[in-house]
Order: sequence, then C-alpha cells, then structure tokens
Amino acid sequence: MGFAGRRKSKSSYFRRKKVKADNHNRTVLLNRQQPEELQHPLVLTNYVNNKIKSSKYSIITFIPKNLFEQFRRIANFYFLCVAIIQLSIESPISPMTSILPLVFVITVTAVKQGYEDWLRHREDNKVNNAPARVLREGKVMDIKTCNILVGDVVEVGVDEQFPCDLVLLLSSDPEDKCEVTTANLDGETNLKTFVCPTETQHLTSIDDLWKTRAIIECQMPHANLYDFKGRLEMYLGDATTTQAPLSTDNLLLRGARLKNTTLIHGVAVYTGEETKMALNSKMTNSKFSTVEKSMNYFLVFYLVLLVVEMVVSSVIKYQLYDFELMSKEMWYLGLPPNITATAEDVVQDTFSFLVIYNYIIPISLYVTLEVQKFLGAMFMEWDDQMKCQATGEKCKCNTSDLNEELGQVQYLFTDKTGTLTENTMNFRQCTVGGSKYREEEGELTVLHPDTNTTTPLTVWPVALEDMLVTLALCHTVQVSLDTNIKTETRQTEDGMIEMTQRGLQYQAASPDEKALVEACARYGVVFEGQYKDQLTLTVHGNTRLYTRLQVIEFDSGNLITHRKCMSVVVREEVTGKVWLLTKGAESSVLQRCGAGDSDHQHLINTTAAHIDDYAMLGLRTLAIARRELSNKTYYKFASELTQAKQMVEGREAAVKEITDRMEADLTLLGATGVEDLLQEGVQETLEALRVAGIKVWVLTGDKVETAVNIAYSCGHFKRFMTILTLTALKDDQKAHTRLNACLQESEAEGHYGLVVDGVSLQLLLDNHKEPFYSLCRRCTAVTCCRMSPRQKAETVRLVKTSKEGPVCAAIGDGANDVSMIQEAHIGLGVMGKEGRQAVRCSDFAFAQFRFLQRALLVHGHWYYVRVSTLVQYSFYKNLAFITPQIFFAIWNAFSTQSVYDSLALTMFNITYTSLPVLVFGLFDQSIPQHLLLQRPHLYKRIANNVSMSWLAFFKWAFFGLWHTSVLYFGLMGACWDDTCGLPRGETPDLYLFGTTLVSICVFITNCKLVLEARYMTQLFMWSFVITAVGYVGLNLLYQGFLIDLVDNYGVYWTYYRMFESPSLLLTILVLTVVCLTPDVVEQVYRSREDPRVVEKYRRKRRSSPTVTLKAVINYVNDSFDPMEGGNSVWEVTKKTTTTSDLKGYDKDDDATLQDTEQTRLTHNNNNYRGTIGDRISTNNDNENNNSMHYRGRVEGRSISVESSGSSIII
Repeated sequence: MGFAGRRKSKSSYFRRKKVKADNHNRTVLLNRQQPEELQHPLVLTNYVNNKIKSSKYSIITFIPKNLFEQFRRIANFYFLCVAIIQLSIESPISPMTSILPLVFVITVTAVKQGYEDWLRHREDNKVNNAPARVLREGKVMDIKTCNILVGDVVEVGVDEQFPCDLVLLLSSDPEDKCEVTTANLDGETNLKTFVCPTETQHLTSIDDLWKTRAIIECQMPHANLYDFKGRLEMYLGDATTTQAPLSTDNLLLRGARLKNTTLIHGVAVYTGEETKMALNSKMTNSKFSTVEKSMNYFLVFYLVLLVVEMVVSSVIKYQLYDFELMSKEMWYLGLPPNITATAEDVVQDTFSFLVIYNYIIPISLYVTLEVQKFLGAMFMEWDDQMKCQATGEKCKCNTSDLNEELGQVQYLFTDKTGTLTENTMNFRQCTVGGSKYREEEGELTVLHPDTNTTTPLTVWPVALEDMLVTLALCHTVQVSLDTNIKTETRQTEDGMIEMTQRGLQYQAASPDEKALVEACARYGVVFEGQYKDQLTLTVHGNTRLYTRLQVIEFDSGNLITHRKCMSVVVREEVTGKVWLLTKGAESSVLQRCGAGDSDHQHLINTTAAHIDDYAMLGLRTLAIARRELSNKTYYKFASELTQAKQMVEGREAAVKEITDRMEADLTLLGATGVEDLLQEGVQETLEALRVAGIKVWVLTGDKVETAVNIAYSCGHFKRFMTILTLTALKDDQKAHTRLNACLQESEAEGHYGLVVDGVSLQLLLDNHKEPFYSLCRRCTAVTCCRMSPRQKAETVRLVKTSKEGPVCAAIGDGANDVSMIQEAHIGLGVMGKEGRQAVRCSDFAFAQFRFLQRALLVHGHWYYVRVSTLVQYSFYKNLAFITPQIFFAIWNAFSTQSVYDSLALTMFNITYTSLPVLVFGLFDQSIPQHLLLQRPHLYKRIANNVSMSWLAFFKWAFFGLWHTSVLYFGLMGACWDDTCGLPRGETPDLYLFGTTLVSICVFITNCKLVLEARYMTQLFMWSFVITAVGYVGLNLLYQGFLIDLVDNYGVYWTYYRMFESPSLLLTILVLTVVCLTPDVVEQVYRSREDPRVVEKYRRKRRSSPTVTLKAVINYVNDSFDPMEGGNSVWEVTKKTTTTSDLKGYDKDDDATLQDTEQTRLTHNNNNYRGTIGDRISTNNDNENNNSMHYRGRVEGRSISVESSGSSIII
C-alpha cells in the first residue's frame, strides 16, 4: 500500500542504535534474539510470562488476605473490636456472644469467596496448561500456554484461539491476511480481517521467520481494544534496515479465534496479565447505590447513639454512688460509703456497657444484603419478558451492587443510533450534481422536489456514476460468496447489456457502509471484492480494476483528530489516475471542498440544502467528494504519511496534519440519505419514562435536523412543546445573549424542549454552566447533537454533579458511548450491532431499548422497596431487641447486668430473624407488575430515596421503641407480683424474664415483617415456619440439658417453665396485639394509596352504567374520516353527536371512569399509554344542547373529553 516502508543508510542506522529502549514504549525482539548488526545490544526489561491469574488468593494468602478484606468493612471491624474488648475485660456476658456471630458472618463470606476463587483457579489452570506451539531453535515446539514469552513466534491454526496478543507476521492466506472473530472480546460475531505488515509479506516459511531479525517498538500495555501503535524495524543483513508501521490491523488479540485461514504465525508482544483481554477483565467501576450511602449514615447515627448510651450510663452509675440509697438501702451490693471510682473501674464499666449495648448494630446486615443482591440479580437475568425473541439474548447483570438504584433514576441519557433505532440502514435518497434521486422498489428514480413525484432514470448521468463508483470504492467492506451464485443479464431500452451478480455477501463494521455498497450493487455498480490491494468493480457489466494505495480510517471526532470522515486513495488501472475518495459528515466534507468557480459553489450550496431536507426526513446523511492527485503529489503525501504512522507517540497529531493537506480542495460529488428505523416499543418506553418522572436526554452525533426529526418521530419531542435552540453559537457574547433569551422564554408556563449542538455545548459548559443547567432543568426533553464521546460524558457529569445530585443513568450500544456509561451512576448497554464494548462496560445490558421500561418500572421498583425495607428492618429489629438492656440497667442500678442470656444475644441476628427477611428481599412484590407497567407514575412514589429518608428512618425507629417499651414494661407489669402464675407458688427470676422477653421480641419482629410484605408466597411462609421451629427446638435443647461447655446452669429448664405459666402465655398474646396495633393502623392508612385497594374500591362503586373513556375512544375511531389526516388528529367533524351516541353514558351528576385495560391515546402525533382509573364529572348544565365535559387522568397526565354539537374533541 504505497510507501509502507523505507530504507535507512548505514550511518544513520548506527547513530540511532546508541539510543536505549525508552520506558514509554515497549521493545520486543523477534525470536528473542538480538540482531547481529547491533554494536550495543539493547537492555530490555523482563516482561511477564503468559500465565493468567484471575484468582485473588492462594492457599497461603487466603486466610490473611480474606480476613483483611472483610475487616475493612466498618461493621465487621466494629464487632472485632467488641470481641477483643470482651476478652480483655471482665465481661458481663460471655465473649462468645460477639465471637460466634462474627465468626459466622466471616465464615459464610469466606466460604462464598473461597468457592468463587476456587472456580477461578480451575479455569486459570485450564487456560494456562492448554497446549501451544512456538518457534524455538528453528523448529515448532509444543509447550504450555503459560510458558510463552514476549518475542516468541507463535503458531495458531484454524478455529484456535490466540494464546496472547500477537503481531501478525505470516499467514497461509495468499493475500497475507487472516479472518478472525472477536466475540469473546467485544461480542461482535462478524468476521474481521487482519493483515501482515508489508515488510513481512515476502516471508513464506518457518525457516524465513527464524532467520529474520527484527525489533518491534510499540505502546506499553493498556486496556483499549481498538488502539495499537507500533513500528516494525527489520534487519536485512547488510547493515541497512527497513521499517513498517503497525496498527490495530496487525494485532491479533488474546481470546479472539482464527477463522477461514489454515495457519498464521505471529510474534508475542503482550502476554499474561498485560494482554488487552486481561487488562479489560480488571476494569471495575466503583459505584455505590443511594441506599448504601444512606445505610452508612444510619450506621454512623447508631454508632454515635451507642457512644452516648455508654457515656450516659457510666456517668449515671457513678452519680448513684453518692446516694445513701446505694450504701444503706442496697447494702447487699457491698458498696462502702463515699466510694471513689478509679480509672480502671471507669474503663471496665464503660467497656461493659459497650458490650451489652453493642447489638444495636446489626451484624448480619452486610452479609444478608450481599446475598440478597447477588441472588436478586439472577432473577432479572431469568426474566423471559426481557428476552429478545429474535436473537434469544437475555438481560445481563455485570454487577449486583446497583440493583436497587434502578428504582431511583431521575435522568436518562440515551444514544440514538442503535439504541433508539435499529441500526439497520437502508439507502433511501441521494443528491448528485444538484439533482435529487430516490429509491423505489429497488430502482433509482429521479425525484422532482416541486411535485414530490418521481420518474424512471433512463440515462445515467456521468456525475451519478462517478458518485456510485466512489461509494463502491471508499470503504473497508469484505466480500464473501454464497454457494449459489447467479448472474442475471438483461438488455436495457438503449441496447445496453446489464449484468447483475447475485450471491455476494458484504460484511462491514459499519451498517452505513454495508447499506451504501449494497445500494450501489442494486444500481449496477457492483463491488466484487479485493485481492491484496486490487479492487474489482463491475459497472453496468463492465469490469474495472483499481489499486488501493491508502486507507485513512474514519474517526468520530476525538480530542485530537476531529476529522469525522474517511478517505481511500486508489489508482485506476486503465487510466493510471490517482483518486482521493472521501465520505463523511457534511460539516467536515463540505468545508474541505474548494470554492472553485461559481458553479461548484452553487453545487455546494444546493447539496447543503438537500442535506437539510434529508435531515428533516430523519435520514442519516453523508457527503461524498473526491480529488485527483498527481503521482508526484501522492508519493510525497505517502512518504510523509508513512513516517507519521511509524511514530509511536504523537502519531494522531502527525497523521492529522498530513491528512488535512491531502483532504483539501475536494470536488463535491453529492450526498446520501440513509434511513435507520426506530426500534420496537421506543415511543411507548419514552412516554412511560416521562410519566414516571424520568427526564430523558438524547445525546447523538447526528446533525441537528436529523436528531430533531427523530426526536419527534419517537415521541421525545411533542408537537405542543415549545422548542428552544442553542445551536451554531461560536462566540461567548452570542451564546450569553441567546441563553438569556431562552431562560426568559422558559419562565412562562408550558412545556419546553431544548436542542443544543456540540460546538455550542462546549462553549456553554466552559463559560455558562450554571445558567445552562438551569435552562435544561426547566425543559421536559433535551436533545444534544453533533456530540463527541467526551462531550457525552461531560454532559452526564454536568447533571450528576449538580447541587440536586440526581441519580443519572446512561444507555448506549457503541464504543463511543462507553465514556458516558461509565460516568453515570448506572451504566446501561444495548446489545446492538456496534460491538459489545458498551455491554462489557455497563452495569446492566439489554437486547433492546424497550426492555428498559420493565427494568426500571418493575425490577427497579421491586429492588428498591425490597432493599430499603431490608435495611430499615435490620436496624429496627436490633433497636427493639437491645433497648430493654437500657431499661433493665435502670432497674439494676447500671450494674452492667444483661437481661438476656448469651444464646439470645448470639443467635438473634444470625438465626432468629435472618431467614424471613432474606426471603422477603428476594420475592416480595410491593405492587403487581401489570400495574407498575400500566401506571408508570407509581415510579414517582419511590423517587428521591423516600424509603431511606431520615423521616422513614425515624418512623421505623419509633415503631422499634414502641415495641420494645410495650414488651419490657408490659412483661415487667405481668411479673410485678412476683408470682407470674407459676405453679407451686414459684417466683420468676431474671432468666425466665429474659427468656420470655426475647421470645416475644422474636415473635413481634417477625410479625412486623409479615405486615410489611405485599406478596405472600409459600417460600415466605415456610421461612417463618423454619424460623419458629428452629427457635423453639434450639431453646428446648439448650435449656433442657446441662452443658458445661456453654455454662447454661442459670437458664436450665427456663423455657419449659415459661409454658407452665398461663399468665405469661396470655401476656405474650396481649402484648403482641398491643405492639402491632399501631403497625396495623399504619398499614391500613397506607393502603389508601395502594393501587390494588383503590382499584377494588372503584369496582364496588360500579353499580350503574358508566361513561368510560374507552367508549369515547371507540366512538371517535369509528366516526373518523381517514381522508382528514389518518390517526394523527383527534377531532371529528361532519357528524352530529348526542349524549345518547356514547355507549354507557349515564346522566348522573357524578360518574366513575374506570377502565382497567391498557388504553392508548393519540393527540397530534403524541402517544399516551395507560390505565384510566380516576373520577370524571358531568356538566349537566349543558346537557340540553348536547354538550358534555369530562375530566380524567392518564398515568398522571390530565386529559379532557368534550362533546359539543357536531364535534368531539379529546
């Protein structure tokens, strides 16, 4: 391909050899052998071997490393400190009460993590011990994959995976290329073509490879799959060298698989942990959910409360020493008068209070939450209603840490192409030489703009053929043949013979390229394929040959290049002419076209106008241009470009400077318009999200007109909206003026949409960030056009870091969306046709955009309610359990005596109350899924982390204090007469009191969870049965036998004695009712807002015929005249309507509007979906003139129905 390499003189070569290999690049010796010509051998670093290690632990490091990681959690570290304190002091309770729960939590987590790591070890061994073939000592040897070293030449056969990152040197393919699938890396299933560097294409055998001496200089290892820069320097044996640039086209990545090529040989440049696959596997996002942040605040609150309780209890205890009551009336305590407390006493008592109060912190919270999230993520992956029927792909959860965050989304940033649209391109129109053409039934026709009619194309203009030839050459499409290839021949009216090849299959990385090449083939300009650098076209039956000299790849406008176009340099074999062919965004291509004469300037203006017309139709546009280069000019450019591509650092800037000069003074040929259809369910999903209170921003690289048109067609913009524009702002003063005007206009009441382009956005973000964001907040919908990947991330960051701190989600399908996906609180990927990098980097991924509705409105709602209830319940039950310790301290003069036995303190969190809440967290459904989908406004109920607010926290704390107060003082009252109804006149002791207290507490706290549940399952009920049986059985065993090991003499037979007292049993029943009565009242009050209760109540009121909105809609549809605008206008004329025409109409003053089926409203092309369930009123004052007015709501949006005389308007 042109001047791919160049020779250097001997003197310059030896001067360069004095430079050592720098630390910014990697130097690789082919076959790990120094070239003999080097006077000073290179000193290279020792690179890692090819051993993969995805595991975290070894047998030696597992225990210390795992313990270190677990005790980094504040709760685990806290209980470790408490356990150490209990062992260090004269503890009022057994140290086992802290040690056993801690050991249990640590052990469960360690077993889980150890098993997962064992699985990773097993997979690592499979990979590391797999056989590989390398070239050593002049022959191919079989070794283990882990023993491959950097510089080894590796042999790979067809259908084998590449064991490391290789630079392709030799291929069995005659064109010195190979085909590869990278599904394991980016999910793309199409074949990709990789080529040998030009300087190695003369090699033919293994012996040639072994004798070759070369040095590769390339980038240090990094994770970007689509970025590789390097330089190959070969030594020819006569003190001269030749160089060739290396790029991603030469790099075969580990994990990819060789296809359709018998054998290849490549040199290992990145091995083991430094391969791109391994580096990407280490990419993790440190994201924390809103619930988890609130949970940490609650944890700090209880820690502070614990410290306060310790200090207050200690102070009160020593204040009591001054009372005569302590020394005289309570003489049995043995306290001498005027006792003085020592520092040791204070420390002992303070830590003792810590020991008996510390259970206010739920030790099982973290492990329960971790298990619930891990298992909960599986349920979303198993949801068949989020499975694409066409591809069979299901939802994918890359993390389980953010499940509940799906229920808190306030802003959604979405890509357009491939996310809202199918990314299936179809050629529709083009403009050439100022004339418009449109495809109809596979034929290109001339479009007459004035009448919007077409006529058949009888004579092919030269300009049209030139543009089709340009499109058929300017691409990187690969061609494959079907087994059944047919050639169709036909004769046109002017006697020409047209031959059409059938059976060609085009494979392209870009759907646009494939659509354009296929369109050219339909019009008689068929790209037949390429052999090495020779391209073959069939133009209306005539074969033309071209030699591809250079390919300047397309870029989407990164920080350095900003080209937004691609170019191909070809030589026409017949004429010898060299052409630079360019296609790309009109903003890039048109400015590169030379002004030339007035005719060419007129063509540029006309084409620009046509491009705007295509954009208004929602078509994706590309401008096409070319330039003829002289041989001298091309050779100069080629030499400079080769030198620039050989640079490892600063390559992009150097290449851009040369390509800008090459792609100048172009001659415009025309432009194309390609259609990208909307995905199924996009309109309904966007409307549902809007009703749910989620603001949607569309961030796209398309031009303004295209983006706005798509925004209207998908329902993002509504016809009733006022659209504000911030586009084409190039100076700060203009931007400031226009922004202020938009702010003033948006102050009026109404619905607003905003359109901003990339150039204006950058100016606004740099100089007017706050007022710009203020304007965006006032707008219902925002569309940003001509966005670069960096700008997408900056836009997400603008909203994410605002003072409101809303929860932001970003969804996209391509590599250019990765930056905004990773920037957002929740990253969402779409399994589209632009690779799977977005899916790999996302937190959750779906096959289609429409599944986002179910993910947020159903799973997000359920997850949030489950997790928030689990967290609040965990704090509640520990508050209810441990507060009696404080009450009892008042009775025992703060002597640090525990009211509970050690077994209760040990088992309360890990067995007595853990299983039901875990099952609740997995299966509870606060609202049925059909209601959540039909009524998206229910999503607003859980917005702003309402269930984890301080108000909700204190509400749970209030119930905890109420329950614990009733339990303690109620039981104290039952035992006040010292008989408690025990047989034989026995009196209750502390152990009976404590055993009864913990029994009631366990029962009450589990009943509280039953009241919170909204979806009863057999598994949920069985969890209570198992808990109850386990509690009773454990106490019967523990208190029924004397066990020296646990020192249970005090509680011996206590549990049995509790059942001997009818008074205690009646007390348990009465206290349960008293405790839970406020909870039941609160649940009844809350049920007023339960959609199921409301729906049931309304059904009962349907005792007479009612006016339903569905009846009105059906009447309008039946009466509509299709000649008046199709289904886009809800206004019916030419038909007199009376109240009797409305089915189900009743003349009562108040009627109930009830329709539990899903209804769809359309008004001026704006779609609404929802269930109608609100009251409407009938205005009887207008009944005599057949006029009515109804008011209702559709998913939270007001609607009205009017009937007056000869028209009905909704």
